[in-house]
Amino acid sequence: MRKGWRHAGMAAICIAASLPAWADDFYKGRRIDIVVGGNAGGVYDVVARSLARHMPKYIDGTPNMVVQNMPGAGSIKAAEWAATVAPQDGSAIVALYPGALTQPIIETDRKFRFDPATLKYIGSADSGARMCVTYATSGTKTFEDAQKRETIIGASAGGGSTFDYAWMVKNLTGAKFKVVAGYKGTPDLELAMERGEIDGICGYGLAALRAEKPDWFRDRKINFLVQFATRPDKELTTLGAPDIAKFVSGNNRKAVDLIIAQQDFSRPYVAPPGTPAARLATLRKAFDAAVADPEMKSEFERLNSPLTPVSGVDVEKMVTRLIATPASVVTLARKAQQPD
Repeated sequence: MRKGWRHAGMAAICIAASLPAWADDFYKGRRIDIVVGGNAGGVYDVVARSLARHMPKYIDGTPNMVVQNMPGAGSIKAAEWAATVAPQDGSAIVALYPGALTQPIIETDRKFRFDPATLKYIGSADSGARMCVTYATSGTKTFEDAQKRETIIGASAGGGSTFDYAWMVKNLTGAKFKVVAGYKGTPDLELAMERGEIDGICGYGLAALRAEKPDWFRDRKINFLVQFATRPDKELTTLGAPDIAKFVSGNNRKAVDLIIAQQDFSRPYVAPPGTPAARLATLRKAFDAAVADPEMKSEFERLNSPLTPVSGVDVEKMVTRLIATPASVVTLARKAQQPD
């Protein structure tokens, strides 16, 4: 009899060991918070709320997902919350601006309460081009115009692409930008453009444009000055937006390449550093399934803004490569994004 119990016990151990990472009843009856490091109504918020609807069905236990907004400092506030306050058990996900991950790499003279190397990468909901645009009524129609006449560019805060890219362009290309910071997000910047308070925006995502202002894109209510992409976007090229590489060279080009590398993971989702490996695997699996879900895909296709997701493993590799950037390039990139 004892021998039979011993064999049964060994069999149970073997079965448990063979169960996949997602066979964890931790999430049954639980809640997962998705904390968005930006304001409600922006495209980051829209994507997070779509994920909250679709991810739970791919997690064993079908937990409830609740989206909360924690804007501040270009989502640095949310990143620091993830590292210092958030539960470390797999019940918290944070949606960041990609600049929040590159800032600690570039701004080495500043103290941050989180380390991009220790965050756990779930995936990125998108990747793609950004641009500088002006409203149709602006006197600045091309980038060459921006190099000759003062152009008022609205921006959020440091760490947000609209701030960092505006200063990068001003400092490295000689564009006559007057950068006006303090806007909460792209919805406020878009409204300011329509009111004539500002000429335009830099670091504006093509996906954000399509999702938030489809009529601007459809009716060509904006001028496309320049695009930022690790590989030039064919559609933006057709629309007349030259690659930023045309206006920079040498070390300036290397600095620009470092700054815009974040676009390869333009809507990153992370978990706190202490998240158990098995639960990180669960979240990654569910994230990948959700962004490939026909219903979620169709939501963004209807907005004419299809998602181009990146896996958590690949985002982690990209961040690791950026951390290894030579110090001289990092220094130049840091100076390029600072107000003069």
